[in-house]
Formats: sequence, C-alpha cells, structure tokens
Amino acid sequence: MSVNHTTSLEAEPTLAATGRRLTLEQLNQLAEHDGWYDAWLQSLLADLPQFSAALLAVQGAEAVLQPVALWPRSQQQLQRLADLVDECCREQHPLLLPPHDQQTQFGIAYPVMVDGRLVAVFAGFVPLQQEAALDALMAAVEKQALWIESWFTRAGSRRHQQQIRRQSAVIDGFVAVGKGAALQEAALHWVDSLARDFRCDRVSLGRVKQQQVKLEVISGSTEYNLSSVPARQIRRVMQEACDQRAILQWPPQEGTAGICLQAEKLSVAHRNASVLTVPVYHDEQPYLVLTFERPAGTPFSAEETEHLEAALALVGVAFHHRRQAELSLWGGLAKHARLQLERLLAPGYVKRKLFFIALVALVVFLGVARGEYQINADAVLEPRQIRIVSAPFGGYLKAADVRAGDRVAAGQALAAMEDNELRLERIKASSRLSQNNKHYTEALAGGDRAQAQIYFAQMEEARAALASAESKLERSRLTAPFDALVVSGDLSQRIGGSVNQGEELFRLSPMTDYRLILYVNEYRISDLTTEQGGRVVLSSMPNQGFDFVVESVTPVTEVRDGSTVFRVEARLLQHHSQFRPGLVGIAKVSAGRRHLIDIWTLELRKWLQLKIWSFWG
Repeated sequence: MSVNHTTSLEAEPTLAATGRRLTLEQLNQLAEHDGWYDAWLQSLLADLPQFSAALLAVQGAEAVLQPVALWPRSQQQLQRLADLVDECCREQHPLLLPPHDQQTQFGIAYPVMVDGRLVAVFAGFVPLQQEAALDALMAAVEKQALWIESWFTRAGSRRHQQQIRRQSAVIDGFVAVGKGAALQEAALHWVDSLARDFRCDRVSLGRVKQQQVKLEVISGSTEYNLSSVPARQIRRVMQEACDQRAILQWPPQEGTAGICLQAEKLSVAHRNASVLTVPVYHDEQPYLVLTFERPAGTPFSAEETEHLEAALALVGVAFHHRRQAELSLWGGLAKHARLQLERLLAPGYVKRKLFFIALVALVVFLGVARGEYQINADAVLEPRQIRIVSAPFGGYLKAADVRAGDRVAAGQALAAMEDNELRLERIKASSRLSQNNKHYTEALAGGDRAQAQIYFAQMEEARAALASAESKLERSRLTAPFDALVVSGDLSQRIGGSVNQGEELFRLSPMTDYRLILYVNEYRISDLTTEQGGRVVLSSMPNQGFDFVVESVTPVTEVRDGSTVFRVEARLLQHHSQFRPGLVGIAKVSAGRRHLIDIWTLELRKWLQLKIWSFWG
C-alpha cells in the first residue's frame, strides 16, 4: 500500500496549531460528515502543540492512502510527510525516525489498523528540543488514533449491515416470487416485501407489453381497483419511465435526469409524496416497471436507488423465468414467433434477415425444382445358375486338381476318385463273362438247353457287372461341364479320405452369365416396377458404372441393418471380365422425375403417415 503524492490539499481550509480541542462527543457528531479529518487533526495539534508539521492519510479507492489533512500548507512538507507515510506502510508498525541529511526534526508515524488492514497513517515532525518527550508524544498519538480506529470499525459495521439489508431484500424477493400458486399472487408477495424492506407506503408493479404498460398489482391488497383514478395515475408514471427508458424520481435529486411530469402529478395528488419509478430490463428491453411511494420528506437517496435497481434486476430475472414457465404451449410458441417476427422487421439483425431470405429462396427452389427420382439400394452380383459337382459313388478321394477361385475350362479335370477296386471289379467281371460264355457254348454243343440257359443268365450278369465297373471307372474322373469359375470347394485337405455318394464337392458358376440382386427398402418398393432402368457401381470398380434393367420384384423380404428390404432381380446390360459372384455395390433405379422436396422427404412422410395412423387410426 502506498500514499498518493499527487493529491492536492490547496482547497482544504488552513489548519492552525492553536486550534481548539474537541471532545469525544463533538468528534462523533463531526464523524457523520467528511470534514472530520481536519477536525481530528486540529484537535490532536491542540493537545500536542510540540508537532511542527503533521499529515493524516486515509485509505481511499483501490487501497491507496490519500492525504486528507495537512498542517502547515506546504508542498515541501507534504512530500516529506508522504515519504514518512510510505515508510510506515512498509513497516506496518509505529516509527520514530531520528533526523538525517542535516534535518533538525524527529519523524513520528503511527499506522491505524482495523482487522489486520491498514486504514490510516498519521505522520508528523517534532523539533530536536522535544527529544525527551518523544515517548509521551507517541503514546498520545496512539490514544488519539483510537478514535480513528473506532470510526473505521463503525463504518465497516454500517457497510456490513447495508450489505445484509441488500441481500435480505434480494432473498425476500426470490422467496416472494416463488410463493403462490399463480403468478399474480407471486407478484403481490414481491411488491409487499419491497414495501416492507424499503419502508414504502405503496409499491406498484406493471408489465410492459408492446411498449405499453399494464398495471398488474399494488402492494397491500389483492382487491385493489386497477381502473381507479390513483391506479391510472400510477400507470401513467410507469409509462413515462418506460418511454424514456430511465429511472425517474420526484422530487428530483442531484444528478438525476429525465422528464417527471406524471411523477410530479402523482406526488402532488398524494401530499407531496416521494416517488421513484424503476424499469426492469430483459434482453435490453423493459418488461417490468415498478413505482415506489414514500411519505413527504423521505426522498430516496442515490444509494437506495442503486440498491433498488440492483435488487430488481436480480429478482426480475426469477420473475421473468416464472412467467415463461407458466406460459401455455401455444402461448410460448406465439411469444417466440412474435419475437422472431419483431426482430426480423426491426432495424439491424442483418444475419437473421439474410438467413430468412435464404430460407425463403430455398423453399421456393424446393417447391419448383424437379429432379430425377432414383431409388437407392444395396446390390449383390450373383451367377444365374450354379452347377453342383457331387461324388458319383461312395469311395476314397484320389486327387483334387482345383479349388475355390480357380477358373476351369470345359472338360478340365476337377478331382479323381480311387479306382483300383473298380479296375479289379472290371477284370473279375470280364473273366466271369469269358468263362460263362465258354460254358454256354459247350452246353449248346452238347444239346443241354437247360444248362445253356443257366450259363446264359450268368453271362448276362457278368456283362452287367462289367458295364457297371466301366461306368464307375469313367465317372471316377470328375470334369468341368463348361467353362466356369469354382465358387466353392477345396478338397486339398481331404486326399485319401472317404466321400459318400451324392456329397457336394464343388460349386461351379458360368463366367459370362450374371444377374444383379437389389435390396430395396420397404418404403420405396411401391415406386419400383419391372423394365425400369438403373445403374450400379461395384465396390471393386468404383470408377465404372454398369447399366441394368429390373426383371422381377419378388415377394421375398429380408432384414438388413435393422430395416426390412425386398429382393429385386435385375439383368446387367454389360459384361466385364472382373465380374465375380458376391461382388457388392450401390445401385440406383431411375423412377421418373419429381419435385426435389418430394424426393428428399419421401421416407419421412411415409414414416409419419404410418405413425399417425397407428395412433389415431
């Protein structure tokens, strides 16, 4: 903390060391005015005439000590005493400094502390001849400083009590606004608490709507006639303050401004009552106006006016929120719509106006513009037919020449079955056929027809077994029926293992004949018909599209990604060497031209129609 050296004291009355001594009662009376500084220093110098110069510095704004009383009047003395005050501020305890730099005076400085905070410093010079009395002088200064300490303590207590009263008024306001089942009742509680806290005869509250004030409640009664002559006078006072957007007071105080014609009339009508009208703002617009009335001779001080304005601003926010909370749904919508319209038509709000113009232009564009209506769908490439290659008979796998993903030509070997037993069966059947043929010939030569018939039957049996063995030997080698792609089947890990007759070994897909399967959302399936064209882009070839034509809309549904979709078959109009079964992509089916807004909101409209029907039928 430091002392302000630049403060001028030339305007202060000159002090004399021979001033009169003041009693404690006289000092307490002077303490109610700012001039007590000179009186206190005059009284101290009257008690202690040994001082040749004296200065009293008191804490001012921003924790800076301001010189408030000086004797004698001399800028040089002010500078020297201010240096002494600075030294005392640094040390924070009484100082008794001997003379230095050829000076002939002792320096005495005494700090006044309140609650550990430096609030004032007394500094003075004593001639060398008074060296024996320095201790007594310091004790006398300390005794005199007790009154300053007491004054600051009382002042702090008064400020604390004012803060408590202010906080109490705000708390009372919040409590009052929260009371009552209806807003009108809460407003009455609020004005009653304001009348009680600020000692007013009457407090009135009006609401501002479209720049016009409507009187709503008056303190003291729930049945006050709001159309009576006094009520109309109060409303005119409120309107006057609302129009000027200012705090109006009658009788006017120093520093107040504004035209108070209606306030003066109200004051005269009520025996020269003191009238104060305060607008309360929300979003820089007045939405409440309150008028306070007191008996004649008790005007509102500047401090009270400031206190009222702050309290109303705080409690007014709670009142506004309660009013908004009690609005009905339609009332709230109407209020917001009206607010937006007012801002749109009012000066300024350039961004809002540009946004509105852009929105109108967008609506007009969507209502007029038309575009190609395309039905988006997931697409999968499938072969038109799948040939299954199965085991021709039960046996063991001898070889597997291909596996899934290989391309094969017509007649190319796919796999082979173990044929050693089949070869033995063929040899056995051939041997039995030769033997029975020999016996048959001999029986015919011997004329034994019965035996010949037996051998003939055995020969036919051997011939059938031989044909079966040769057929199996021929089918033991599995070949591709046409040029194809092996879609599934990998037997490389089953060589030597057994297979059952009819067991699936391979799946073959032709290389040139594919169809496109579309999965169309249920909301759009009604817009899809056969012979509609479209285009598909596959994930493996995103830079190239392929045209197709819808062939059939099947009644088969699936659930994909949480949505119900229909399976639609389409015919590709082009072929590509990179086509593979299972390739996926995105297809778009052209379904004519429509308005853009109709295209973009189709699914939303259908969903809403379904929900509305489910609720109201």
